[in-house]
Amino acid sequence: MTVLVIGAGGTIGRACVEVLLNNNYFKSEKIVAADLKIHSIPQADALALDVTNINHVREVINELEKSSPISGVVYAAGLNTTGPVDAIDWIDYERVMGVNLKGAFHIGAVVLELLREKPRTFASVFVSSTAGLMGEAGGSIYCASKFGLIGFTQSFAGEIAAFGGRANVVCPGNVDSPMLSTLAEKIGAREGRSGSEVLHQWISASAFKRLISPIEVAESCAWLLSNSSSGVSGQTIVVDGARA
Repeated sequence: MTVLVIGAGGTIGRACVEVLLNNNYFKSEKIVAADLKIHSIPQADALALDVTNINHVREVINELEKSSPISGVVYAAGLNTTGPVDAIDWIDYERVMGVNLKGAFHIGAVVLELLREKPRTFASVFVSSTAGLMGEAGGSIYCASKFGLIGFTQSFAGEIAAFGGRANVVCPGNVDSPMLSTLAEKIGAREGRSGSEVLHQWISASAFKRLISPIEVAESCAWLLSNSSSGVSGQTIVVDGARA
């Protein structure tokens, strides 16, 4: 059986691959790391996948299914952008929505086709964000895509249940990653502050007084893929500290 991690070139996606490889529950599973470009991760199979192209998604997943049926998917592909609504770059809008939301629909559509044809025990996790739970000034595109991902997953969970499938959402808070640092720099430049000042503000807002580690997110994803969470579907798990 195969677990497909999509967005394996990103910080959270890579952490998911590494956690799954080191989790005894998944020892008998083939772990496949997928991204737009191939990212080699020791012990994992790697392939290129363009989630914005439904034909490519169908081709890649069907090919995987031939050699080893898919039992799990982690959708960790994601892009970010920032800026006010009246200054939206519409090309940027399409790019972020295409990966964060449309790509998830493409994966879901192909997976549902497989499950209709061959029902099985199947689990999926879609990585949203705490920005998918509450909007914030300057984050309309990213927030809308992550809000939408939660709605999609809840609906998808209802559709695949009859065929043995589950789907859940993980919403990380501020994760220690290059994406977060880049975002902090962009927001800081817009507000006349340094990126480090923005990061410090975010850290101070958490009762943990630190950023969330990618491994903490990945461990939650692994639990949702395992039989330990067999009674959980259509739910949203927040991986974040309490508010200070």
